[in-house]
Amino acid sequence: MSLYIANYNFPIEVFQESDVSHHSAHKVRNHKTTRRHRATTNDAVLHFEPEPYSKKLELNTSGKIHCKVAGGVAPTVLWFRNETEPLPEGVTSSNGTLMVTDAQRRHSGQYTCKATDGEKSITSNITLDVVVTPRVVKPEPNQQLHVTVGQSAVLNCVATGEPPPTTHWDRNRAILTKQQDGVAVEGSVNASTARIIIMLNGTLVIHNVSTLDADLYGCTAGSAAGLARNELQLLVHQEGELPAAESSGVAGKAVVVSISVAGAYMVLVLALMVYCRRRRLRRRQRGEKMELEMTEGREKLVEEGEEDKTKANGSALQNGRLLAHEKDSGADNSEVSGISRASKKSGQFEHLTVPRTLLTEQITLGRGEFGEVLLAKIDMIQVTKLRNKDDGETEPKIRPVLVKALTTKDEVQLAEFRRQLEIFSRVRHENVVRLIGLCNEAEPHYMLLEHTDWGDLKKFLIATRSEEENAEYVSRVGPAHAHAPAPRPAPPLAALHRAVLGAHLAAAASRLAAARLTHRDIAARNCVITSKLQLKLSFPALTRGPDSHEYYKLHEQVIPLRWLPPEAILEGDYSTKSDVYMFAATVWEIYTKAELPFAKLNDNSVLERVKNDSLEWTIPSSMPEQLGVLLKRCWSKSPTDRPQFTEIYEEITALLQDLTSENTSQKSQDKTEQ
Repeated sequence: MSLYIANYNFPIEVFQESDVSHHSAHKVRNHKTTRRHRATTNDAVLHFEPEPYSKKLELNTSGKIHCKVAGGVAPTVLWFRNETEPLPEGVTSSNGTLMVTDAQRRHSGQYTCKATDGEKSITSNITLDVVVTPRVVKPEPNQQLHVTVGQSAVLNCVATGEPPPTTHWDRNRAILTKQQDGVAVEGSVNASTARIIIMLNGTLVIHNVSTLDADLYGCTAGSAAGLARNELQLLVHQEGELPAAESSGVAGKAVVVSISVAGAYMVLVLALMVYCRRRRLRRRQRGEKMELEMTEGREKLVEEGEEDKTKANGSALQNGRLLAHEKDSGADNSEVSGISRASKKSGQFEHLTVPRTLLTEQITLGRGEFGEVLLAKIDMIQVTKLRNKDDGETEPKIRPVLVKALTTKDEVQLAEFRRQLEIFSRVRHENVVRLIGLCNEAEPHYMLLEHTDWGDLKKFLIATRSEEENAEYVSRVGPAHAHAPAPRPAPPLAALHRAVLGAHLAAAASRLAAARLTHRDIAARNCVITSKLQLKLSFPALTRGPDSHEYYKLHEQVIPLRWLPPEAILEGDYSTKSDVYMFAATVWEIYTKAELPFAKLNDNSVLERVKNDSLEWTIPSSMPEQLGVLLKRCWSKSPTDRPQFTEIYEEITALLQDLTSENTSQKSQDKTEQ
């Protein structure tokens, strides 16, 4: 039975990092009066309270980023660009606060807050992005499109913004996806026969329009800068009833556009055929040349004899490369390099080696348990060439990738790094991110994990909040947990969408459990989501950065306190059953739109309630009763009373079937009433 469910889509763009530019303009002396903090006791350790976090500013607006420190005697706080450079023109620092008066693109980049107290100093890096909020140009607000029955309707969706937004169509708030009957994406197998086609440029084409197609269609554009949405009313008329103003304009234009699209598609197909034919010819010619060179090389090798084989550092060469076991025997006492040697000796990860020169547009997201966590881009075609030794010419396929740097030499953290490598190298599943490769030719080593176009699940859920929901949440738990809502209300997640996300997460966790692996940090912040509403389990684990408040240091270990079961917190006992507990907490986040668990309690209060066995979860009112009962079982105090992931997946699948049946019945009833 397949565990992947991909029948649902959702037009919400989640935050992605934009490009970083680096410029500087004025001297350090331009900093204004620095901020001096008074500690409660002279013995307190100098630390940030709270840690500064990255921020996005709208172009031509102003903003502030606070850097507050505690401890020490009289610490001095200063801001720098790129760790040591002076702040650029238009950016100032006063009393520990970084201020931007008129945000420009040149202000984007990395900034460092440095607190100094005598000989002691601490630093924290943040990223400032200057963005342009998406704006939907077409359709215009409240636009109407009149079409005659049997003709083609062309609905254009054009949006501007920086970074460039992605666009999606919905019909009466129901998402139009390629899985629906009669809907196909341009270039797909069913595009030639489908009645409704979603074009790659955002245009929606409806062929052979009927009166049933008359409805309200919405175009949603989203990016890291936010969301925007405009609606278009499609009005279908019988032949001869089309208003005069529309009959010769819109309908005729729709036909012309449809013919143009079809013509362009045919030209594209012919161009691809010519390209493929030339490419095969070049490969054939290159193959003949390589065969001749190999023959000449073999003859030369026979002439020279075996005694003339080249030596390098006293090690025999094999096909011009050092033998793996000889290469690893060199003197290197670094524990970090020991991972590379152990990996290559076993051959387990050797095939995953990727040169770090393939990584571009690296942006620091925060810091994890091993070191910095970055977001970068990589050309997957180049990675494929490395694996398959294929040097054929192919168009680049740039994809986002999560980079986890290994800078620690602590034995516990090294073991955790190897454990995560084991998870993502062994598990192959649609709802688990792929291990793209390892950059281990130099230190620090990089673990490269698949990322998605819509980013992490937590930010996605926050983006679906309305202004009213966000205001209610802040009034209930306090302003410390406030998040800025999207500039415009976005279509909320329906009950079916939330159940789908829960099913995806259950499928991923079930696959890990089947491989006898544990994740140990399942949460919305450690899941990513694609533009097809496909959830994937990942592992950014940003213990320092925007998510640092969701972690707690206990017994020299940083743990996700609010997500862990009692046995993991108090005894360090991790198992599949502890993952079950965390799975339930993540589903709770999905239904509460990324609320912080037990937000009214501070960390010490949560820990105290865990110790005295008085911490209780509450079921959100939006959650189906059947699912609420399942989550309560997952939160059982005793691990043996918690269900297996196979059982969890079966129950969520059954819930999905019920919701799908209800949704289908409701749509049928609505059509009957119309």
